[in-house]
Amino acid sequence: LIVLFILNISCESGSNIVDTPPPVISDCIEGQSIGCDDNCSTTPLENDACGVCGGNGATCEGYWNVLYDLSVAIGGFQFNINNLIITGSTGGVAEEAGFSVSTSTSTVLGFSLSGSTISAGSGILVQINFEGNTDNACIDNLIISDSGGQALNAEIINCNTIKYSD
Repeated sequence: LIVLFILNISCESGSNIVDTPPPVISDCIEGQSIGCDDNCSTTPLENDACGVCGGNGATCEGYWNVLYDLSVAIGGFQFNINNLIITGSTGGVAEEAGFSVSTSTSTVLGFSLSGSTISAGSGILVQINFEGNTDNACIDNLIISDSGGQALNAEIINCNTIKYSD
């Protein structure tokens, strides 16, 4: 009777329950890989710039990040952000490139007085300081130019990413 009692306690305690390990790439079928959510997919989720699985990189450390994915260097940019009150800007590749970035409550303008450019690539273009809720924030009225000042027909992806490929 005592032995049964001990076995009963052991079974009820959950000590013999084993967690299922996360999948490994060999668990996925051909053409799939594992995303940050531990699921196999042909389009696996990835961590965004903020470390959020499947996120769009919009809000990190209290900033609303404007991202870029460009196939050419740019010499300047201007855009509005709808549904957000802009209080300033900082960081990103614009700051690294020595751009002057000016803001109003709804507009962001970036350019270089020395003629420097932002190289082709992807990442955080600029971080926006803001008041309000970012749930409905979206870039609008986008203007970007190449290093020669020619306008580029870029698109806005997920409301916070500027994309251009030639």
